[in-house]
Amino acid sequence: MAVRYFPGGETAGWIAALDGSHAEEFLRGRSVGTVTMRPSPDGRSVLMGEMLVSGVQQIVRWDLPSRAKAVLSDSPGDKFDAVWSPDGRWIAVTAAKDGVLQLFRMPASGGAMQQLTTGFERMRHPFFSPDGKWIYIQPSHRNICRVRVEGGPLEPVTRFPEGGLFLEEPTLSSDGKYLYYCRENGGSSLWLMTLSK
Repeated sequence: MAVRYFPGGETAGWIAALDGSHAEEFLRGRSVGTVTMRPSPDGRSVLMGEMLVSGVQQIVRWDLPSRAKAVLSDSPGDKFDAVWSPDGRWIAVTAAKDGVLQLFRMPASGGAMQQLTTGFERMRHPFFSPDGKWIYIQPSHRNICRVRVEGGPLEPVTRFPEGGLFLEEPTLSSDGKYLYYCRENGGSSLWLMTLSK
């Protein structure tokens, strides 16, 4: 999957064969900032944020076979970074609330969003643990934390000195043993960390 950006804020989602033999546009829309498309665990649908007529970016699910769109959220505040749980039943998403991006969880079919974080940190880049029991999150692009999917306190995962720290796009390996992330220090570099159990 790839995103194409056009002048004026319009974006297009493309799907391509791994061998490059075929590519096609499957959606067009408007969004706030960078667009992320997340395929479902079964590969049949895609999550993304889309600017709706209301002027608020909501989470939508595109069904790939039918090209049908379903709007999953309708609460105030722009939504970003929607990701699927490994079993496809839940979505973790960051959303603006009282001027701050917080972490929420919602059913994959849509419905009420459960707030999982509070405070003044800007929560970004959520992702689930492979077993689906934890959601990892980045407060203000610094150290990575995690929270139980049902809620609870944030637990630190990394403990880097925070002066000048900027981490980007963290993710776990499929076995949960390694944490991958980009670390900016006058440029970007890819890092790997072994996680202790």
